[in-house]
Amino acid sequence: MIDKRKEVCRNYLEARDEFLNFANNDKVLNGNDNIIGRIGEAIAHSFLEQTNRKPEVLNVNNNEGYDIKCYDLSKAKVSVKTITAENKFGGTTKINNKYDELILIEISRNRKVIKLGHITKDNFIQGYKKSNEYKAATPYFRKTMIRKNGLVDNYGKVYLGDELNKFKLL
Repeated sequence: MIDKRKEVCRNYLEARDEFLNFANNDKVLNGNDNIIGRIGEAIAHSFLEQTNRKPEVLNVNNNEGYDIKCYDLSKAKVSVKTITAENKFGGTTKINNKYDELILIEISRNRKVIKLGHITKDNFIQGYKKSNEYKAATPYFRKTMIRKNGLVDNYGKVYLGDELNKFKLL
């Protein structure tokens, strides 16, 4: 059992090193130490690219509160939040207010994007204020926001199933 534990740990660290060695030299995957966040930004970049938004993931040192800038007519600043099946509590990082659009991503245990929510800042704020479910002064991304009849489903757009699969995100 101890040998298997060591092997699993070593394999994880090797896979992490392989990811970082590639990602640190890639314009889309380059970023901070939040690997799930980097993957989410790559997924959002692919989504935006496939919808002709001309996205660019920002420099690793960006502290502006958004992750991607679109160079289409909108010039939108996009914040990306990602949650995986590993998350037992259904919530993740706070959503600041320095963005124009928000992309919320849920990744399943089998490493597939199962939901992608896309919403404007104005619609997010409107939905958040009207919701009886969310009361924190600073919102945090919760899985419930991208469920059927959740905040993003009601005020933005949630992609899932065949509609999501056409984007080939992950």
